[in-house]
Amino acid sequence: MPRPTDADVTARVDALAEDMLSFLAATVRDPSESGWEDRVTGRYADWFAARGWPVTRQPLEEASGEPRAAQRENLIAWYPGRRGLPCVVLNGHVDVVPAGDEQAWSRPPYSGDRDGGLVHGRGSVDMKGGIAAGLYALAALDEAGVDLPFDVAVQLVVAEETTGAGTRAAVHQAPDPAAALVLEPTGGAIVPVSTGLLFFTVEVTGVAAHTSAPWRGVDAFDKLIRVREALAELARKRGAAYRHPLFADVPTAIPFAIGTARAGSWRAAVPDHATMSGRIGLMPGEPPGELRREVERVLGEVAATDDWLRDHPPSVRWDHEGLPGWETPTDHPLITALRSAQRECAGAETLTGFTAGSDAAYFGSRGVPTAIFGPGDVTRAHAPDECVAEADVVRAAKVLALTLARLVVRDG
Repeated sequence: MPRPTDADVTARVDALAEDMLSFLAATVRDPSESGWEDRVTGRYADWFAARGWPVTRQPLEEASGEPRAAQRENLIAWYPGRRGLPCVVLNGHVDVVPAGDEQAWSRPPYSGDRDGGLVHGRGSVDMKGGIAAGLYALAALDEAGVDLPFDVAVQLVVAEETTGAGTRAAVHQAPDPAAALVLEPTGGAIVPVSTGLLFFTVEVTGVAAHTSAPWRGVDAFDKLIRVREALAELARKRGAAYRHPLFADVPTAIPFAIGTARAGSWRAAVPDHATMSGRIGLMPGEPPGELRREVERVLGEVAATDDWLRDHPPSVRWDHEGLPGWETPTDHPLITALRSAQRECAGAETLTGFTAGSDAAYFGSRGVPTAIFGPGDVTRAHAPDECVAEADVVRAAKVLALTLARLVVRDG
């Protein structure tokens, strides 16, 4: 029997496209918000079972700190089975962020409507579109009769939008993969490099006083602003020192931002407490502990220049263990396979860097050759009227199928 050609593989994707898009729409209708992923995992498990691919259900451990841990399961499926060959991971998260104010949506958030060449609804971009593309890329290879020289572990994980506990557990099912593809939305671009991040909370205390005599108190909000300015300056210097060609289109590859800030409890009182929470970026390969110490050093310097803070120093709490940055060389076989597949399917190759946190950090930071690739505009994620173009999902499935067909893995 002749070896299947690239045209055979892409033709199988086209033949499966309608089924793929219908399946994607059905998964969007399952409102699998973080904590309630079990609303959709059964549908994925049935899909694997219908194709005879072995699948393991992996409940979250209670020690994860996640709610409803016993009801929330990762699915680890093996294509075409677990043969003991080198393993390539396809990783996608099934949890989605809440829909928010439904009045801000043009249609119900979980409609799964297919209209105007788009699949509409929360999770269509982030990241059920990528999951559908990955699953049907494998289905196309199966139907075309392509014999991959490696096993594929499909990890459909929970809790990515909260703590990453799902992928942290899933990696133990395939502890030493030869490569990992994470199916986050990249607009169809190839991502071989991602910066990381640390989440933090800073608290400052003061002394309350009536606002008619604010000098009788100590304004904790004013002290917090000084802390924020010092951290922003640290981030500015760090951003100026790190340059990478795949981040040339953004002002900084390691962003700093404060997401929430609160101070005081009454408008007619000087605030005696202020707090802010945010993120600061990590360079690829930078140990999170080094950045923690640098932030703590800056806080100490601010305190040393202020009479109040010297005796009442700001405190910092690290709200997450951190997502390390990582990079895969663009001449690695994983990336070259992606590039050649993208050229064939899209007419050109597009590579970019990623500044958002993702589960790819759990692979790339361990030295696993890693790439992020998926359909959909990431700016539509976490927003009203989230949707993904059907043509983009089909094209992504073709790129993924050809990538896997062309990939040469290194065992060990």
